[in-house]
Amino acid sequence: MAGRVRGQIATAFPDWKGAGTIGVFCFAVGLRMWAQSEKGWDRAIKEIAAGMAGFVGNDLYLILRAALGWGKWKREKPYAADSVVIHEKKYYRASKDIPGTPIAEPGKDSRWVLFETAQGYDPDQVAWVAQALDSNDALIEGMVKEQLLVAGPEIAAMSGKDFTQAEADQLYLGMRDSLKSVIKRLATE
Repeated sequence: MAGRVRGQIATAFPDWKGAGTIGVFCFAVGLRMWAQSEKGWDRAIKEIAAGMAGFVGNDLYLILRAALGWGKWKREKPYAADSVVIHEKKYYRASKDIPGTPIAEPGKDSRWVLFETAQGYDPDQVAWVAQALDSNDALIEGMVKEQLLVAGPEIAAMSGKDFTQAEADQLYLGMRDSLKSVIKRLATE
């Protein structure tokens, strides 16, 4: 499911690097927020949401790290090989040990290698992607419907029951509304 959501959002917003990963994150959080109980198909939905979040887990870790300001490159600080830092909104990985000198700046020192994550994600784009999703109800509704077509039979099998049309409608509306609330919150922050 995560791959399909990432693909749909990345296709809808081809100029915004990282839109697919951010979309998977929003979708997974929306699912998890909606499935609050421990009964029936809510447990299955939580498992799907956890799997989707795990699919983009490393990228999300780096996105959150950037948003919180962790891992910014610091002059005079030595870095061990494979350290990852953020400098000028880009990620760099140390190819070897780098002593703490002012001239060992990422992007200028060849020991720092540009480290792509989240399809080249720029930390400033979270709000832009969320705002674009927030203004496109048709895309959100289409994603939820497509995911239910794919996951609905699995959710039914995991919960041990077939859905009535009223239950399927309730599942769709709950997932859609939860996704919209997560997107709206990210769009305004």
